[in-house]
Formats: sequence, C-alpha cells, structure tokens
Amino acid sequence: MLDAVEGPQDVIAELQAFRESMRTLVSQVAAQMALRNKMNDQKVEALCAKIETAVRDYSNMLMRQNAVRTSHEANASDHDALIALRREWGVASTRSSLLRVELNQWSLMRDMIQLQVASRKKRVPLYEKQQSPLAKAQSSASDHVFDWVHAILNQHKQSGDAYESGCFPDIALPNSEFHKHLHAAYRVLLAMEKTDRMRFLDVGCGGGLKVLSARRYFKESDGLDYQQTYVDAARAILEKADAEDATAFQADALTFDGYDGYEVIYFYRPIRDHEKIIEMEKRIVDSAQPGALLIAPYCGFAQRYAELGCGRVDGAVYMAKTSQNKADQWRRKAEQTGVAVVQAEEERMSTIWTPLLKASRHSGYDIARHVPLI
Repeated sequence: MLDAVEGPQDVIAELQAFRESMRTLVSQVAAQMALRNKMNDQKVEALCAKIETAVRDYSNMLMRQNAVRTSHEANASDHDALIALRREWGVASTRSSLLRVELNQWSLMRDMIQLQVASRKKRVPLYEKQQSPLAKAQSSASDHVFDWVHAILNQHKQSGDAYESGCFPDIALPNSEFHKHLHAAYRVLLAMEKTDRMRFLDVGCGGGLKVLSARRYFKESDGLDYQQTYVDAARAILEKADAEDATAFQADALTFDGYDGYEVIYFYRPIRDHEKIIEMEKRIVDSAQPGALLIAPYCGFAQRYAELGCGRVDGAVYMAKTSQNKADQWRRKAEQTGVAVVQAEEERMSTIWTPLLKASRHSGYDIARHVPLI
C-alpha cells in the first residue's frame, strides 16, 4: 500500500480501497454472528485474523503516508506552493485520522466476537435459578428506594370511581422483579427476530414508572390506566424525562381495543374484582397478536393461561395464542441469545463496524461500555 503514492489523491484512493476491503471482511463476520449457534467458528477465526492483519498494516500505511507528505513538503518550490500542498494533504490526512479512530475500536469488536463464538453452544436461562444472598440483599434495598420514589412521584389517592369499578390502587411490583421479567421478554423478542418494532404496554400503569423503565428495553412503551389523575402523574414523569417514545393514556382495560398493537403486554392485577380480572385476561389474549408476549406475575394467570390458549415461556412470561410446545421452542432459542440489553443510541454516522454491531446486538451482545468516573 502507498508504495507508488505520488500525492494526496493517491492516498485518498488507497484509503477508499482499504475501507471497502475492511467492510467486506466485517460484513462476512457479521453474517456469521447472525447465524448464532450455527456459526462456523473456524471461518470466524480466519476472518478475524485477516482483520487483525489489516489493522496492523494500516499503522504501517500511516507511517509511509507521513513520510511521503514530509518529502513533498520539503520539495515545495516556494511558500505559496507549500500552503497549497498542505491544504491538499489536509483532506487526505483527515480521512486517514477518521479511519484510524474507527480501527482503534477493533479490540472491543474482537472481544465481542470472541464472546459470541465461546457462547454459541451454551444456554443462559431466562431466569436465574437462585439469587445469591448478596444480590438478594442489594435488590431488596434498591426495591425499597424505588418504592419511596414511586410514592413521591404519584401522591394521588385512588378515586371513588376507580374503586367502584373494581380497580386496585397504584401498587407496584418490586422493581427488581419487574426488570427480570422485562429482560426475559426482551431476549425472547431477540430470538423471534422482532427487533424492528418492540412495543410495550403497561395495563394499569398508575404513576408511569414502569412505562419509563420499559424504555430501557423496548423502542416504544405505553401505559393505560382507568384513573385520570394517575394518567396525569404518568404523563408528567414522561414529559420530565423527555420520553418522546413513551405515552400514557386513559382507558378501561375491559374495553380497550388496541392490545394487538403491542409485542409485550404487562399486567399485574390492575383489577380487584375476580370476575372482571378474568374478563380482562380473556380480552387481552383474544385481542393480542399471535405470539405476543404477556408478562403476568401473579398466581391467578399462572393457573388460567393454558385454558386461555397461551403457552408459558418461562417465569411470568407467556405467549398469546401459542401452544406450550411452541413456547418451549422459543424459550430454548431465547436461552441461546446473549444477555446484553442494547442501550439506545442517538443516530450517528455509519462506520465499518456497523453491520457487526447490528448483528451482534440483535443476538444480545454488545461492546463493553466504560462509564467515566466523573
């Protein structure tokens, strides 16, 4: 590379050729990552070796480029010629530096690839069988703090109308438990390759904290509640969080006709009356799209899901209009995904690593993120 370079235009041409070569290699690795447990580990290893060599060669390329530039500038005929030359080389050098910034991420990409290769034949359960005493104590303390925040943000009492209609007041499931269910449902959606539209609904959202939390997992999150003052509190929270992808609205869970618009529906006994909650469950299941995930962490639904035509994936996650055999199949596939919950990012320019990141994130893997101390 650059052995026959005569000027900055030659450098730009070489950079473009190098970038295209890297894109081809990275796209081939990405295609293997998309195969998950069926990937060819030997092919991945060979491709990574080629990328490693290319990244190393690029460092030598930069040194040769700098040597050519220094020689050109030393042979400039006068000051004006030197200024013009530096201007021309400036474009080439900027492009070289930008590509170097991209290539400097190779070590992060390599670690992410190696983790997927090592995990391709392993299964990670959707729920841990047993939580350590340390983790249990930490979660308990965190849940108590979350309960305080929940009470502070929604200080409205249950209305007489809501009580007469058989609704429960705004009683929240422990936050740590809620996230376990969200995480399990998220991984099932990855297994189902439903990553384009990941929409969540909280039936009986109360003050809206669960709707806000669900944004960490899904692209859109909504909440409905019978009581308008609860909806107002939820909207206030979402507005303060600048959550444009989340909404709260007033609706009756027994008559709401939009359940088919969501991939994940969460309900934690929003209705006190036994007959009415069974009516609500039936309406949700009948209205939901086939394969929609239902998060229902209470005993009643665990006793009735089969007769409602649902399959139990695992824990409190169920699948609407699905046989138990099919739900078991999806659980096994979901256990083959990684455990990373991809952080939503602002739109940014595509890089040579974009195809690899996209394929990996769709399988539950991501690069290690280092949070600054300050």
